[in-house]
Amino acid sequence: MNQLEQFRQEIDALDAQIIEVLGKRFEVCRQVAHFKKAEGIPMMQPGRVEEVKKRRQELGIEQGITPDFMLHLYSLIIQESCRMEDEIIEKN
Repeated sequence: MNQLEQFRQEIDALDAQIIEVLGKRFEVCRQVAHFKKAEGIPMMQPGRVEEVKKRRQELGIEQGITPDFMLHLYSLIIQESCRMEDEIIEKN
């Protein structure tokens, strides 16, 4: 196996880990949604959203990742989390 193929396999393995962790994160988001529904807490928590984005940008910088990329990435993750929460909270 050549060096490029080894890099590709390593990237594939890391991508699988990222996806697994995202799945776990979204499962926790579903649990949060059920909790919010049971407690009558509004789905949208703007202060928390901004806090998460800011902190993830800081963590990204520590890993050599640009703040813009982290902002875009977490905007997508939060958008999907909100979609899932909204779906759960709105169900009867």
